[in-house]
Amino acid sequence: MSPQLIDTQEALDEALAWLRGQPHLALDTESDSFFAYRPRVCLLQVSVPEHDLLIDPLAELELAPFGQVLADPATEVVLHAAENDVLMMERDFGWRIGRLYDTQVASFVLGIPPYSLAGILETRFGVKLNKKMQRSDWSRRPLEPAQIKYAAEDTSHLLPLAEELRGLAREGGREEEIATECRRIAGRKWESPEPDPEAFRRTPGAKELDPVSLRVLRDLLRFREREAERRNRAAFRIVPDQALVALTRAPKPSGGRGVPEKWFAPRREEIERIVRDARAKGPLPPPKRKPRPPRDPNARAVKRRYDGLRQWRAPVAEARGVEAFVVARNDMLLEIARRNCRTLDDLGQIVEPYRLREYGEAMLGAMLDSSAEGSDNRPRD
Repeated sequence: MSPQLIDTQEALDEALAWLRGQPHLALDTESDSFFAYRPRVCLLQVSVPEHDLLIDPLAELELAPFGQVLADPATEVVLHAAENDVLMMERDFGWRIGRLYDTQVASFVLGIPPYSLAGILETRFGVKLNKKMQRSDWSRRPLEPAQIKYAAEDTSHLLPLAEELRGLAREGGREEEIATECRRIAGRKWESPEPDPEAFRRTPGAKELDPVSLRVLRDLLRFREREAERRNRAAFRIVPDQALVALTRAPKPSGGRGVPEKWFAPRREEIERIVRDARAKGPLPPPKRKPRPPRDPNARAVKRRYDGLRQWRAPVAEARGVEAFVVARNDMLLEIARRNCRTLDDLGQIVEPYRLREYGEAMLGAMLDSSAEGSDNRPRD
């Protein structure tokens, strides 16, 4: 059945009438992050048995009722690699998913590669996604037939995949582990990234510039950023980094030699002024060093315990046939090491019940081993 594009309120209302109460629905999103300065969700793909829907959030639709469907814990919402989708939907619409099932999480927990959606679709369903569509401009309307086909295939196989993975999880006793990780992901909240005033120093080629040229590069990057924000275009689509580095190195700003003439010509005077003013100000001072935090007298002991936990984790993950982070994430191991957990009750303040049952005693053993090793290495009187 061909996917149904929903871009009118009437069509959405009709779809919602039978989406409500569905025990499972598959979901994915597409955004214009490769094109826009302020990216947004541009398409919502929804699949239920025998129906593939493409909901257009750029049309003038009242979408809140669909958000209520997603929030209803009676409906399991199936996504693949859901974390980014969860964050973008919370950012753009304020939506939360009441009951999430992430097929990538299940694949990781069960140790069943490939873990990418494209790999899974090709391996299990013989569907080869058009990778070119991954970076197409999803904000443009009308959508191209190839985009519609790609978007629908993102979700049309997720429900049977989830059912297969659920069966394997039941057989392997991994249902609680998958559900716990899915709840963690569903609870993520969008946080606006803090701007980094020193990010220009990480521009490819910046390390080779002298301090005067580095100031020029910084000011040109700021100029591009203002234009990108004004036009709501991704900054690298205004002009690439290497073009600004070329301008910085040139004795006199000009088009050509890596600098697009079409971009440079109408901005010549302003670019010349930016370069002239930056050079007149002289060398850019080195970045201010962040004050060092007070030395932690327990830092070596914490590192020793952390390293001991990582050494314990590696063979456990290998024996299970999973990635190391499935057994325990690095941030979890570091917190265990910092708190110097000595009892199962201590560990229970950090790790989930299933992880405590399966690995608690072994984690404590790794902690004790690392402490013993440290004490043996201490100088003695």
